[in-house]
Amino acid sequence: MRIWPVVIDSNPAYLGGRRGSLLIAPLGAHTVIEHLRMWLQSVTERAPLVVSPASVDSTYEHRIKALHPSATVVATPQQIVESIAAFELSDTLLIIDPNCLPSRSAELPALLRQYSEDQRVAHHLVAFENAVAGTQERVSFDGSGHVQRIHRHYDSATWPFIAGVAATLVPVASGILSDGAVPTSLLGLRQTLVTRGVPTRDVPLKGRALYLGDESAFLTANELFVRRALARTQTPGISATPLFMGSGHFVHDTARISGPVIIHAGAHVDENAMVFGPAVIGAGARVSSAAVVAHAVVGANCTIPNGDIVRNRAWFDVGSERLSDNYSPFYTHRVARQLTDARMHDEVRTADPSSSLARIHLALKRAFDVTISGIALVLLSPLLLAVVAAVKLGSEGPVLYGDEREGRGGQVFKCWKFRTMCVNAHAVQSSLKVLDKMDGPHFKLDHDPRVTRIGPVLRALNIDELPQLLNVFVGEMSLVGPRPSPFRENQICVPWREARLSVRPGITGFWQVCRHDRSSGDFHQWIEFDLLYVQHMSFWLDLKIVAATLLTLGGKAGHVSAGRLVPSAVPDSETPGSETASRFVA
Repeated sequence: MRIWPVVIDSNPAYLGGRRGSLLIAPLGAHTVIEHLRMWLQSVTERAPLVVSPASVDSTYEHRIKALHPSATVVATPQQIVESIAAFELSDTLLIIDPNCLPSRSAELPALLRQYSEDQRVAHHLVAFENAVAGTQERVSFDGSGHVQRIHRHYDSATWPFIAGVAATLVPVASGILSDGAVPTSLLGLRQTLVTRGVPTRDVPLKGRALYLGDESAFLTANELFVRRALARTQTPGISATPLFMGSGHFVHDTARISGPVIIHAGAHVDENAMVFGPAVIGAGARVSSAAVVAHAVVGANCTIPNGDIVRNRAWFDVGSERLSDNYSPFYTHRVARQLTDARMHDEVRTADPSSSLARIHLALKRAFDVTISGIALVLLSPLLLAVVAAVKLGSEGPVLYGDEREGRGGQVFKCWKFRTMCVNAHAVQSSLKVLDKMDGPHFKLDHDPRVTRIGPVLRALNIDELPQLLNVFVGEMSLVGPRPSPFRENQICVPWREARLSVRPGITGFWQVCRHDRSSGDFHQWIEFDLLYVQHMSFWLDLKIVAATLLTLGGKAGHVSAGRLVPSAVPDSETPGSETASRFVA
């Protein structure tokens, strides 16, 4: 299978002018086309066909060739038709729109692997819409204008709307581009293929998408790549120093540069100028005397005049044209950048004492999980076989029951248990909800009619949970952590969901050994104890929880004080959850 890459260039409004080109724009330590060039090498050795944006000047092809000498630039329908004339029907087009750019280079090989399974079907690498904080709410009103219901959507679970398409693999035999017509976006191409009767399949991005067509998102993307570049090149624990790319730089002795800053080849920073990172100064750009650049990107060969202040902007001013006047980013854009910057900083942070301790803890925790779960599965194998026989003889149906639960990062997995209920238990749960006395989303009855004859014995001894040792051994769970829950339970409280899904769920945990409001329903305690565990997680705490689990028989024979496990925890007398957890449920 031969793959021919096609890159659709564009000229977003913030680039401005006839020289505007997204491919030439700086992105961290490189330009956009240089990033694409490196990423394409993992899927094809062929140079890309670059489709120029409309109304570019005569220097466009020269500037593209300077960054990617083997690229072919086409501007007219006739040039496109001539360029693809040599393609065979068995070949494949890889069409890329840098307006929606994957944050990880591994996305393209993954897309290609799926496409190779059936090359008659076009595959689209799609990015879903994301809310600022990962959730968004929709309000429904009745005919009188009164609120009828409020639905909370989570990006990774219940928000099914596509924001963009980063890349499309489509067979040449589909006839796309054969008439010289280039789609304005890959979303449009996706629709065109459907109308032509070409089967298509959407492949979701595993990482984040960078929407470079929007100025605020372009700045956010640059901040990500700046931090990545400096994390790879600079010494941990030392303040970030400027990263100079290429040669020909000039930085005046009186200029001040602070924070993560990348300066491309031939850039000048004149006397008394100040640059505050994250920031990128493009190739051949000039920051003139007494000018200030803060959290901004300056395009190649662009100049910031004397004394000007450029803050939270992508500066592509050329000559007397002033694109940056009278601009103020929307409040939602500023909040989105702050939150994204925090997440990206966590992603690329360099090693410091605290993160080193965290890595040591995670390594110890995983080694402990694998060792103990492996030994337990071997030693308990006679008991497991006896339970298998008892469950099989006790009622009709499978021996194991796998319920879909959310693990670390919201990844869904099957949490295994010995079946203790009839095979249609889940289907009749809604009819029993009126008998449920729990105060949260979890469901529990003291005398559940769905339980099999052997079920009460397995539950009383916690033997029904033993198959979860398999989940621990393969890395879906841990011995200690918040209990795995399905999405319908995790969606109730946003901060609680984010905290408990930041770690692997466990067979036992804080809640199992410390809870003491079982009879009255203890959802607030559940939240409180999960948050306490995530905040104070350590290998030593895990060992104490394991010991407490053995002493209390998994919480069935009593409970321990939270203060015994974590000295800073709220004492039992203050009823954990009554105050602290209520802040998170509001």
